[in-house]
Amino acid sequence: MAVLEIGSSEQKKAYILEPNKSLSGTQLCLAFAVIALALMAITLYFVTLGAWLVIPFTGLEVLVLGIAIHCQYRWAGKKQLIEIDDKNVTASRRSTKGTDYVTFPRGWVKIKLVDGSSSWHPRRLILGSHGRYIEIGDFLVESERAELASQLKASL
Repeated sequence: MAVLEIGSSEQKKAYILEPNKSLSGTQLCLAFAVIALALMAITLYFVTLGAWLVIPFTGLEVLVLGIAIHCQYRWAGKKQLIEIDDKNVTASRRSTKGTDYVTFPRGWVKIKLVDGSSSWHPRRLILGSHGRYIEIGDFLVESERAELASQLKASL
């Protein structure tokens, strides 16, 4: 599960939200190296047969694969922290652009599960008050999002 409750007490709770990661950074690099070596071996075989034109296409394929893996790894580094104390609810979001903090007064915070724009879009978990709302847990699956909403409502 991508939701971890830490520091729970009567007056203060904290939730860490992060995407599920199937591989660590080292394992991801190793998988990329194995795939790239297999592609190079196949390319070498075709070059020995005289089809030297496969070399630039294999290089392009390895480059695109490396860029895709890098983008996915950076996306998996997203993390959100929701802290609830006796007066405030603070939501912070760490992404590739930096860390954003938003603080709401605890007594006015609303938590909503809003339906998607069409029937096949997932619901969105919205947190906010006084016209300022942020989406939290956009990378969570539907059941985790609903469970987090009920936990947050119970905490408030």
